Amino acid sequence: MYVNLRALRLLILLNDGMYHSVNSLAKYFRCSLASIYFLVIQLQKYNVDVVNIDGYGILLNKPIVWLDAELITRYISIESEKLELRLFDIIDSTNNYFLSQLKRNTLIKDLTSVTVAEFQTNGRGREGRIWRCGFGNGLLFSICWRFEKGVSNLSGLSLVVGIAILRVLRSYAIQNINIKWPNDILCNFHKLAGILIEIRGEVCGPSYAIIGIGINFNLSKSIIPLINQRATDLSSVTGDLINRNQVLGRLLSELYNVLNEFAYYGFSSFKKEWISYHSYEGCEVDLIFPNGLAITGIVDGVTDDGAICLLTLEGKKSFNIGNIAIRSRIH
Repeated sequence: MYVNLRALRLLILLNDGMYHSVNSLAKYFRCSLASIYFLVIQLQKYNVDVVNIDGYGILLNKPIVWLDAELITRYISIESEKLELRLFDIIDSTNNYFLSQLKRNTLIKDLTSVTVAEFQTNGRGREGRIWRCGFGNGLLFSICWRFEKGVSNLSGLSLVVGIAILRVLRSYAIQNINIKWPNDILCNFHKLAGILIEIRGEVCGPSYAIIGIGINFNLSKSIIPLINQRATDLSSVTGDLINRNQVLGRLLSELYNVLNEFAYYGFSSFKKEWISYHSYEGCEVDLIFPNGLAITGIVDGVTDDGAICLLTLEGKKSFNIGNIAIRSRIH
């Protein structure tokens, strides 16, 4: 994958929040004025908010709190020997990275592998959707977790991951954060974070879960119009720039504990807690299936394997697929 290293050097320079004249930048990089404008265009492709003032000066609209492996590990409460942490400036997809490693059989069996990126050129969400987030705007990472049990025993995994995210974010005293079945994190009914889990393995085990997580921290103005749903970020809801390194370290610790518990007890031990977090519990919703058909009902918890339960005209039914949309509230 091609990464414009000079563009990243420019971004680091601009991150001081100061106005930089094009002439001074050209002198610093020992290049032409046209080359500087080319680098700015490259940064804009990474959805970085660079302000060009009167065609003469350049200013970075929002500072970036860079990811740092040493800082991340400082906030991790598990033994560092059990963790393999890799940071990328730019990658196509952190989930794709692990899928490729699994295909080549290059993962280290006894380590929990984590891949983090500042920017994804091909970030993915559920059902083929695109996950959009600008460079340094969010927390984009994947964990590859090995289970001894088979693929069929991992039902409810995405719901458990949602609990881990919610526990950490709520520890920052952020109000009105909840879960939407099956794997969205909402704040005031706007999407704050999402989960994409891809499972590979044998029916009887072992199996690997590639757990992709995206959390919006400080979305750039250029990225917001590209998101095809109501979205928000931590900066907007808190009025502050929360340190991504700290959140990631604490989240990796929480995920490590939660996934170990899930491996032994499954989703049923998390069921009551998950229901207490669900935004749409007791609400009338439409459950829309991938083929476009829908069913209406009132949300009535989830099953022990994480299927959504609806009270319909035909009685109580459970479903493993689909997206829910609220009917009884206007927001």
